[in-house]
Amino acid sequence: MAIKKDQTSKMILKVQTGVNAAGVAAYSQRTFANIDPALSDDDFLAIAKALGSLQSQTVGSIHRQDAASILQA
Repeated sequence: MAIKKDQTSKMILKVQTGVNAAGVAAYSQRTFANIDPALSDDDFLAIAKALGSLQSQTVGSIHRQDAASILQA
């Protein structure tokens, strides 16, 4: 039986920082670590939108990155 251990979550906001020479939008990432992995996706999105509204640039996308170690019991 597998056991999940050391679960972590990160919030990644991709914000538009300008445009390149070809006129295509250029993006940078804002990463927030140590997010509670038990947080529901709805709550995660609400927090990400609130943090996004504090950014001076436009938020292009929101990502959740979950990680964990898997051990054999």
